[in-house]
Amino acid sequence: MGFVDLKDKRFGRLVVVEKLDIRKQRRVVWRCKCDCGNYVDVMSTYLTTGQTKSCGCLKKEKERKNLRESYDNKRVDGVVKPLYKGQEPRKDSSTGFRGVAKYYTRKSKELRYRAWITVKGKKYYKSGFKTAEDAYYNGRLKLEELHLPKEDKNEP
Repeated sequence: MGFVDLKDKRFGRLVVVEKLDIRKQRRVVWRCKCDCGNYVDVMSTYLTTGQTKSCGCLKKEKERKNLRESYDNKRVDGVVKPLYKGQEPRKDSSTGFRGVAKYYTRKSKELRYRAWITVKGKKYYKSGFKTAEDAYYNGRLKLEELHLPKEDKNEP
């Protein structure tokens, strides 16, 4: 198989500028200019098979778009529901429950638990529970029920 000159040819967002003197895996390497202005060195096989179409900017754009859209598709009334439901507590949680914190009463200094939730930048609390479990099941879950938007029942 002979040498194929790829100079000035377009592959996706890349235009081949020059053949380099170096070889990778005994293959010709080409310097390409991406539409975004970056230069990248690519083996000829990656260009001709379509494995490489940009300097990496295309992948970043697709990831950003797909992540943003999938995140936005999970919103209900501006709130991302998966951030609240069915999440494990953080590793540094002192109570073992998501949205439950310890505190001590002002006068008697007794240990109590407070459930909390932040929705659209506003914090909601329910305090005075004697156990973390009680704070979660009778506090946090009630706060979610009260303050998280209801999903449209017509949607799949």
